[in-house]
Amino acid sequence: MFKKIIKIFFFVIIFCQQISFAEILNTIEVKGNDKISINTIKQKINFVNKKNYSLEDLNLIQKILFDTEFFEQVTVKTLNSKLIIEVVENPFIESFFVKGVLNKKREEYFYDNLSLGQNRIFSEALLKKDIGIIKKNFNEEGYFNAKVTPRISKMDGNVINVILDVDRGQKYNISNIFFIGEKFFSSSTLSDVVSSSKYGWWKFLSSSTVVNQRRIEYDISLLKNFYLDRGFYDIQISSSNIEFINENFANITYSINSGKKYFFKDYKILDENKVIPDKNLKIVRSIIEKNIEKNVYSVSKLNKIKNKINEYLNLSKVEFYKFQIFEEKTDQDRINLNIFFNKSKRRYVDLINVRGNSITEEKLIRHKLTFSEGDSLEDYKLKRSIDNLKSSGIFSSVKTSIENNSKETATVNINVEEQPTGSVSAGLGIGSAGSSVSTTLNEKNLFGKGININSSISVGTEKINANVNTLIPDYKNTDNTLIVGAFATSVDYANAGYESSQQGGSLALKYDLYEDISLTTGFGLERDNIDVNSSASQVYKDRKGTYNTIEGFYSISSDKRNSSFLPTSGHKVSFKQTLGIPPSDIPFLKNSVSGSYYYPASEKITLNIKGGAETNNSLSDKDVKLSDRLFLSSSKLRGFESYGIGPKDGKDHIGGNYSYYSSISSTLPNPLPDKWNAKTILFLDAGNVWGVDFNEKLDSDKLRSSFGAAFEWVSPLGPISFTFAETLSSASGDKEENFNFVIGSVF
Repeated sequence: MFKKIIKIFFFVIIFCQQISFAEILNTIEVKGNDKISINTIKQKINFVNKKNYSLEDLNLIQKILFDTEFFEQVTVKTLNSKLIIEVVENPFIESFFVKGVLNKKREEYFYDNLSLGQNRIFSEALLKKDIGIIKKNFNEEGYFNAKVTPRISKMDGNVINVILDVDRGQKYNISNIFFIGEKFFSSSTLSDVVSSSKYGWWKFLSSSTVVNQRRIEYDISLLKNFYLDRGFYDIQISSSNIEFINENFANITYSINSGKKYFFKDYKILDENKVIPDKNLKIVRSIIEKNIEKNVYSVSKLNKIKNKINEYLNLSKVEFYKFQIFEEKTDQDRINLNIFFNKSKRRYVDLINVRGNSITEEKLIRHKLTFSEGDSLEDYKLKRSIDNLKSSGIFSSVKTSIENNSKETATVNINVEEQPTGSVSAGLGIGSAGSSVSTTLNEKNLFGKGININSSISVGTEKINANVNTLIPDYKNTDNTLIVGAFATSVDYANAGYESSQQGGSLALKYDLYEDISLTTGFGLERDNIDVNSSASQVYKDRKGTYNTIEGFYSISSDKRNSSFLPTSGHKVSFKQTLGIPPSDIPFLKNSVSGSYYYPASEKITLNIKGGAETNNSLSDKDVKLSDRLFLSSSKLRGFESYGIGPKDGKDHIGGNYSYYSSISSTLPNPLPDKWNAKTILFLDAGNVWGVDFNEKLDSDKLRSSFGAAFEWVSPLGPISFTFAETLSSASGDKEENFNFVIGSVF
């Protein structure tokens, strides 16, 4: 009881104080201001004449003025119905410099985004904030020891000069990447998912080996999508920790809780307002049922369902609806889908503003939008447009805003932030079949037109190759891609018995016929100079010389895999036909078909069946030139040397007019420590090369086959792969290879 009386007593005192300090103020007087006008101060505090100001109001005025960062000191009091504000202004910055930033673009970013700057007010709070911005920017790029030293010189009249001296320090390389917790998948599999990789001497040009906060955040999203696409609805990446080992190296650890695997069970469509006509709902139901029947839960599958429904309704002229899918977990590891259709606001696009593109042409950005002026403005169109822009790889950020002009029209603002689109990579490989060094240069946005140009040079013990390929998207506003290529190649295969140097170019057009099905057509020119070994037979020697070829070609491919990266189900099939036409020195017809199929036999075992076949026949009385004859490499037929099977002329394997290969393989649970990032694969391969148009007696039609195991390991020396194979069937003269190894990488 006594405590309650005390509380009431203090409440009454405080209340009375508030009343006693309340005063009607008629005027305002500001003292100590020089550069900040009294009108600015009035606007900031929203001063009103003849208003009853309490002590709480005076405290709020003081806080508002401090928050402006204009003043170092603020005193607020009243006297004779007058509000008196006494201030000490913060210094005025006459000159401002950021020193030590080597990257011009980053330097411009700082000048545009820091609070301090020339002709601005200085405060300790703003200085601390800007130092934090600079450090965070460098931290995101891997400079975790960046230092910012402010140097301030005072001038007359409360004016200062400010220099922020930046020392970015050194980057940290990744010593190891660890995946811990209930992660379900092996560390070797997850290492292939993330874009970061551990440092190695062979990756001296790679940026992926540097500890980078942005890349870590990106890798977390890659990991989440990887799990979500494989049924792990409850996936949690609880943390990512950076452990600095020394001044040069750090470890990255991802803590993962995969949860259990879910499957689609059933779905329900809720359309209370009859937004979608019944005839269209039937097709919508068929789209959903086709994609969820007996399928593992997958975010990609849900996005596919959304896109297909939206595309269908758009073609059916169904507009102004909202479409949402909500997942609902049930018992027995199943997920139901609740699909809601609601009416959306009736709006049309009046104007589209594109901002932030200093390099990229605006028409390229507009082409990736799924709407234009005059079209209906739908949420899914806006989202799809953002996805299209982000997937181009040209922009680091894409943001949109909508301004309503009237009840039914709106302006859409597209704000993009461009990012570097050029890259360089290099490769080094050493193996039982020889060694090679390669480098690649790539630019995704040449001249700001979205043109992708890729050039590479590879120098190996048996082959030297240089090529340049240019991809021009949306050629002539057709939604098709024009592909222009040029190449120069020199080969001297030890088993083939000849040398060849080729130069040429090609022009092709790629069409998207249907979803996941594309058609490419084009033509090429080629000049080939062939020389043979001195020990070769006379028949072989008769085929040396220079040959010119004009060829037309087309190819069709279909990709139905659940992922182009580490697929676990689905298939991919392609067919190509090439015709060497007059006035080619040797007209010919070449056919090739290949395919692969993936089947998840269990949670950790994926079966892979793949194969291919090729034919090449002359359409004249001349034989197919030596460099066009068909061989099989050791990657297609393990257990045999590259170009080491098939018809022979003396000591040389001369290839054939026909070839095929097939393989059945399976990944296996690995008994090695998880931190080794190792994979084990069992395989059974079969194949053959046959057909000799210039001498049937040299032909070889016996099936070659082998079985064995492959082991892949990212070692401290670099990526290493070993293949152990035992031949099951072979022919006399074949060059068997029971053991094959490769050390090296492309990065």
